[in-house]
Amino acid sequence: MEWYYIVLIVIGVLLLLCFFIGFLVWKMSIPTPPKEKYENKPTTDPEEIAIRNFSKKIKSELENMNMEEVWIKSKDGLNLHAYYKEAEEKTNKTIISVHGWHGTAFSTAPIFSHFLTDYNYNILFIDLRSYGKSEGKYTTYGVKDSEDLVEWINYLIDRNNNDVLIALFGISMGGNTVISISDIVPKNVKCIIDDCGFTTAFAEFKHILNHQMHLPTLFLYFAELINKMICGWGYQKVSGLEALKNSKVPVLFIHGGKDTFVPTKMGEEAYSVCASEKEMKIFDNAKHARSYFMNKEAYKNIVLSFLAKKL
Repeated sequence: MEWYYIVLIVIGVLLLLCFFIGFLVWKMSIPTPPKEKYENKPTTDPEEIAIRNFSKKIKSELENMNMEEVWIKSKDGLNLHAYYKEAEEKTNKTIISVHGWHGTAFSTAPIFSHFLTDYNYNILFIDLRSYGKSEGKYTTYGVKDSEDLVEWINYLIDRNNNDVLIALFGISMGGNTVISISDIVPKNVKCIIDDCGFTTAFAEFKHILNHQMHLPTLFLYFAELINKMICGWGYQKVSGLEALKNSKVPVLFIHGGKDTFVPTKMGEEAYSVCASEKEMKIFDNAKHARSYFMNKEAYKNIVLSFLAKKL
């Protein structure tokens, strides 16, 4: 056999291997699994057990509030679901709570936004596409979720005949979602709170691939190609960083100093490029999405103070 045939065969095998590993990376990250596959995984970590017990308690309390269930259509035809809680006293100030990866409207709320039900704000707890009661098959890491969030904002504006002041409050993937529209929000949106959001889907995938799966970035490009073929969008389509460079509203950044899932440096980078008025608080003792749980009173005070000034 001629040498160049051997070279072509080797190249072909390597490409097939790259596509195969890329597909596995895509399969593990994009199709949203049934919640029973990611909820209540066995753990012996005392902190994780405490957080789960606390979250179950708060989730039950939220469910027993008998909030109004509301639905809208996404631009691509999905039915999207949320719970709407009206404040005890009439107000036009409304918070949109945006959960993170493998969360739902209520299951993630206990680690960031639930305490706002004790104060005089209307709150819209949304189920991101493919989570909770919202339709969809794929997790989009803010790419499509940011488009859906604009539709939820428009829903609130229409519902209130334009007389509504809105704050966006997101955690992790939800944090990326809220900052990704910071440059295009309607005038009704007065401020944004980003708790441990990543900067871009591509940057977060690269971090996980390199530092947790110990695979080279090369495979991420193959996974992205597969995702473009199946879902029609790339991991770099929406960039929180690019949006923040032209941000229109004040942003409060919150991050855990021990966050290794979305590294603290991502929050610091987002803060550094933000063109609008901004604040940042790093809770040194907190891991990913644990800032509230580890520092309840300080977290509440920072968020409530920011909302009082900006909303």
